[in-house]
Amino acid sequence: KMVTYIVASKANTNQLAQCQILGEHIEKNVPDCTVRFVIKDKCEWATFIDSVCRTYGFKEKKCPIVYTLEGDEIGDGNAFIEEIKKIYGINV
Repeated sequence: KMVTYIVASKANTNQLAQCQILGEHIEKNVPDCTVRFVIKDKCEWATFIDSVCRTYGFKEKKCPIVYTLEGDEIGDGNAFIEEIKKIYGINV
């Protein structure tokens, strides 16, 4: 089953950098998994995260926030790292 993760974040956060490294690794090593990044300037973030949470029904405004294209919330960057470790056995 193909899975697309969306990692949305303000620019220049520590967790975003970790997620980008992991995302690149996944793209190269897991054929049925893609990772898309949506990076917003801090002045755009509040409007963007409000829209994402309203659209998908997410309760908590995390940064970064990670979810699937199907609308399943994964959580923040640490939750994404844990999810990838658990499902694919990848630890970056």
